[in-house]
Amino acid sequence: MMSLNEQIFLAINNLSLLKIGLLNVACIFVALFSPYLYALELVAIYLLNRKKQALNAFYIALIGLLINYVVGLSYYHPRPFVEGLGNLLISHSSDSSFPSDHATLAFAISFGFFYSKEYYIALVSFIFAVIVGFARIFVGVHFPFDVVGSFFVSIVSLTLFNAFFKYFEHLSEFLIHIQIKIFKTIGLEK
Repeated sequence: MMSLNEQIFLAINNLSLLKIGLLNVACIFVALFSPYLYALELVAIYLLNRKKQALNAFYIALIGLLINYVVGLSYYHPRPFVEGLGNLLISHSSDSSFPSDHATLAFAISFGFFYSKEYYIALVSFIFAVIVGFARIFVGVHFPFDVVGSFFVSIVSLTLFNAFFKYFEHLSEFLIHIQIKIFKTIGLEK
């Protein structure tokens, strides 16, 4: 008997069998390149003079990915294709699927912008995080509960960031100070 996690996975992943070209291409693109898009988002927001907001989102994402690393060391959950389930649209290693690093990165960044009261950026980032989670299931590398787990890891990450905010605030001031000095030295800032 299939678990609910497997049933939801197959319902989403089997959509790839419909061969809707744009959906398949979009999901493959998002599943592969979302971390780069989020990195570009952070850099752009930082350069648009929302430095602390971008750094806050970065720290929360980093904490989330560290949590994922620790979880991965202590708990292994096979990916769908390792269990012979679904259709694999991209190549991927057979490391633990729980929780999803891509989804953790995406949710954590959206929570970081929410924390910094950048509500529009947070909303757009959160919607894209849901799309990232869907895409990772669609291409066959994650179960739905991997994505749900990432959502909760991101909440824990935000909570830890908040608990140590004053330390991160000092780190941000230090990093911004160094960045300004470097930019002034090379003539990018007056």
